[in-house]
Amino acid sequence: MAETRERYNARALLGKAEGVSVEEIRVSLRPHLGQLIPKLLRACNDPAKQTRDNMNILWLALTGGGAESRAIINQHLLPTIDVLIKDAGSKLWRARAGACGALADIIVGRSWQDLGGGGIELDDEGSGMKPTASIRLLRLWKVTMRSLDDVRTAVREGGETLGRGVRALTIRLCDPTAADLLRGSDVYLSNAQRKQDEKRREISAEHAATVSLGWLVKYGLNQPCAEATGICVSCLLGIVAVAKPSTLQPVLAELVGSLLMAMSGLEPAALNYLQVRAAGNDTNSQETSGPDRYDRLERLRINLALSGPIAGALHKCLEMVRHVDLDAQKKLIPELDSSLRKGAGFATRAATADAVGTLCGTCPAAFSFSGSSMSNPTVRLLRALYFASERERGVTAKDKMTHALGSLAELAPGMAVRILSLKACERYCESSGSNNDPSVRKAAAATIRAVAVRASSHLADGGPKDIWCKQVLPTAFLGRHDKDERIASLWKDVWEEGGSAINSMDRHGDVFGVLIQEKLLPYIVKATVSALQSTSWANRRAGCAVLIELTNANILAPTPRSIGDGKSLSGEYIDRMRQRANASSVLLSECVRIIARNRVWEGKGDVVKAGTIIAGKWLASAPLNGKSTMFSEKCIWPVVLQKDSRDDLFRGDSWFKCSKAKMIDENDELGSDDENDIADEMIGQNPDDDIALDLSGENDLGDDEQLGSENEESNVHCSVRSKPVVYSGFCRVLLEQALRSGSNSTEGVLPYKASALSGLSVLLKSVVPAKDSEEYVEAIEHQHFIYDLTAPSLFSFVSKNQTSNGNPVPPLLIARALECLAYAMYDHIGADADGAEYADAVSLLKFFALSTGTKQPAWTVRQMSALSASSLVANMPSEVLKKTEIITAVLQCSKQTLKDKKFWKVRLSGLELLLSLVSRVGNQKMSNVDSEKQLIMEAILPYKEMIVDLARKSLADSESQVTATASKITLAMAWW
Repeated sequence: MAETRERYNARALLGKAEGVSVEEIRVSLRPHLGQLIPKLLRACNDPAKQTRDNMNILWLALTGGGAESRAIINQHLLPTIDVLIKDAGSKLWRARAGACGALADIIVGRSWQDLGGGGIELDDEGSGMKPTASIRLLRLWKVTMRSLDDVRTAVREGGETLGRGVRALTIRLCDPTAADLLRGSDVYLSNAQRKQDEKRREISAEHAATVSLGWLVKYGLNQPCAEATGICVSCLLGIVAVAKPSTLQPVLAELVGSLLMAMSGLEPAALNYLQVRAAGNDTNSQETSGPDRYDRLERLRINLALSGPIAGALHKCLEMVRHVDLDAQKKLIPELDSSLRKGAGFATRAATADAVGTLCGTCPAAFSFSGSSMSNPTVRLLRALYFASERERGVTAKDKMTHALGSLAELAPGMAVRILSLKACERYCESSGSNNDPSVRKAAAATIRAVAVRASSHLADGGPKDIWCKQVLPTAFLGRHDKDERIASLWKDVWEEGGSAINSMDRHGDVFGVLIQEKLLPYIVKATVSALQSTSWANRRAGCAVLIELTNANILAPTPRSIGDGKSLSGEYIDRMRQRANASSVLLSECVRIIARNRVWEGKGDVVKAGTIIAGKWLASAPLNGKSTMFSEKCIWPVVLQKDSRDDLFRGDSWFKCSKAKMIDENDELGSDDENDIADEMIGQNPDDDIALDLSGENDLGDDEQLGSENEESNVHCSVRSKPVVYSGFCRVLLEQALRSGSNSTEGVLPYKASALSGLSVLLKSVVPAKDSEEYVEAIEHQHFIYDLTAPSLFSFVSKNQTSNGNPVPPLLIARALECLAYAMYDHIGADADGAEYADAVSLLKFFALSTGTKQPAWTVRQMSALSASSLVANMPSEVLKKTEIITAVLQCSKQTLKDKKFWKVRLSGLELLLSLVSRVGNQKMSNVDSEKQLIMEAILPYKEMIVDLARKSLADSESQVTATASKITLAMAWW
């Protein structure tokens, strides 16, 4: 066999032929080279080494090698390429391997014209009989991909070689600056010829880029074989690196979209598995480690994706966008929207958001489309960003989308931004209680913040219904008190940015005050009432916090007047007073209705505090028994003083005669709380990062501006709530809430009862008539009426055995009840005692003396008993005060309290009692002696030494307030 192979090998046939030279054989075979070259080249790259060596010898002998071989291949290039491409798909694996190697050799350095020239063909079958360069390039890529995924190792190796060759060829074809290798006469070309040649190369590069990029982004990046995908990605990056913007312009939009989709498509699936499973496993063990680990892994994945080669190519493409035509730029917006909606991974969505932010800064004109509905690509992209940020689970991706949304909102139509902002506010208000969804609430707050911070120009135009002032900013004012600190911080930024924008605007009409809270008071009141009526305890607590803030800012109080105003009231002052009165009336009415309901919930004590503060601020100038004042006749006063409305809570409603069922709140039975745990965070979010987001909620977003439940009402003061609150009815409701039977051990009940009693004391001490007032007598009569209304229940509560239903009554409630009793006392109390113990000064004082004794273990009760006795001494008539038993009872109380060495407030209350006693004498002058006070002094004089001794002993007390009060006592008695 060896002798036979030696006899018939290439050297024996050509090198040692007898009678015939090699040159003659070359000449004789020249007409058949077109058919021989493909076979010889394929054989020269045969997997078998011996066959490859023999064929190489035959090839050199036949063509001469070097430049001569290259020239022969150039003569038959196109038929050779076509035959080798066909052989690369042969059933014989040796033929496939050899064809791949041959193709890799002959395509090196070829130009567009060398491959056949022609225009753009996106179908490799071709539309005509003659294949063009586009068709051959596409066929080369298909053959390469098939070879890289072949079952034979030799074919795959040849495919790798061919892949590198096709990649280099494609990049060179797309580079308009690359010159032909065989062209060496450029130095002899004229300038016109040079320009023509450059134009030809640019056209060829544009054709090559259009064809190759079109196939790569459609098929190349989706190859099942990793090696094939790698070659395609490498080629794509190379094309982007060398191509000019004008070259990529026809396919730039599709290229950017494909690169965005490839960000997640080329990411290893193991990363998503690791992130989701690791976070899920940690959720059960630690409440916070799961989300934290998930966010850390998410940031890692995004950083890896954005630092990879795909991200580099995408960044270069985005830099090219500014250099292309405006029409080409606008084609990019639908691609971004499609990537955001169809992206199967958050890396794609995060990259899309970054791309939107980049283009908003570099190509703002690309987002200019007509219309503000979903037919506008910019509006569609804006809404997609909002709902994607709402559904996205990762924090980093959310932040990127929110940042992009803010940048895009600056360029979007104002109507679209207003509609989106309204929808975000509605979604925030709805996503609480039983519908608790922290992700929705955070997305809504972040969206409004992005608009307020990055698109603040829209705040100047609220549309026909002024949605920024009427809905967005009031929602932000409530949102600042969200229980989630992150969400509250977002709303705080909205309020500050929006408030600054509103303050800078020149607004007239019904806008009063300096603070933004007062300028938007009617709309804030409406939002607060809605929150208080919500079925969510979290919303109610936020409404309570807003009430406290408004009352502390003195916005829910009568308008302050300057000293020189006299009795004249300007129109602006009256309008401002009317707005404050209406707002206070609405909120006070709602607070009273909430207080009257029986159910206790966390934060209801704040409602009591806010309601009593509001009422207290308006009581100083409230109309008495239906008589109008200079201020009350200008508007409906929130609270009135009436003796003839004993059974009214609101004027004329006979509240306390109605059925108790009136106090039942349907919402209380349906109320629910928000548990912000990890499970709730997953509600409505994307459970898996490798699937597209569900943006079906976008269909609920209309194209018209609507203010939800606002039905053409510009005034928040509705007729149902226009009736003022009756002072006596409010006191009665608070008293019933504080002293109602039931267990005090239930969570929240004891603090609420204490708040109710504190609120009652605030109301009682708010009505202090001035002695020089024309209505002093009538005001004292009203105080007498209030005392008769409240004192029986209060005295019964504090004087009975310290138990309730077998359970001990908390000292805190007893102390607060004593405080209420002290503030309810009126001038000349006990003058008309009708036998009731609570109205008899002697009985009251004896009870207080007993409560300050050592048998009372609670120091707060001892303190308030002494202070109540002090109030009684200050208000009882002189004929009662002169009684010996009264003075001895006062001294007994003081002695008992001053014996307390532990609590200085108890000692201080005893001295306050002594000070009230000696203050009834006053500072008598010899020229003008008050006979009544003189008689009081004569009644006290027998006990002067005892009183002075008690005061002097207290001067050495360690507490400054105690020594100060003792000094006042000694000073007051110095002239006696």
